[in-house]
Amino acid sequence: MNTTVTLDLLDQWHRTLAMVRSTIELFDDAQWRAGLNWFHTPARVAYHLVESLDVYFVVARDGRELVRGARFGGTWSELSDEDLPAQDDILAYVDEIQARMEAEFAALDDERLAAPFDVYPWSGSTRLGHYVYAQRHTMHHQGGLAVLAAHHGHGEDNWR
Repeated sequence: MNTTVTLDLLDQWHRTLAMVRSTIELFDDAQWRAGLNWFHTPARVAYHLVESLDVYFVVARDGRELVRGARFGGTWSELSDEDLPAQDDILAYVDEIQARMEAEFAALDDERLAAPFDVYPWSGSTRLGHYVYAQRHTMHHQGGLAVLAAHHGHGEDNWR
């Protein structure tokens, strides 16, 4: 059972989630819900990022669709600023996703990673393509979080 590619991809996911986590930790309570516009606030971007990962990994694991918004009583777009999850809630969600990811990758090998995957036609034709799509989406929003961190006066570079 060859796992060279699978383990390499998991390593990249560890680095990605470490960046997300360290960026989320930069914001204080007031900054968490303040940003550039309605969507571009740390709370909304982080919630969307992590819930999307939840969707991508539930689908990859068993093909079923996650009910968006169920965890916090509404989606990132439905909740008022005051009702958005706190940083600690989002960080706990990141930890949960990472644990699920590690279990998922532990059950894979390179052959299964390259197998056809047709749940979402837009996310890749293989499981690998699906995971790369999910990582691109994550990094897109990580970039948004980094801009928001700079907007709030945080200049730390957390590239991993």
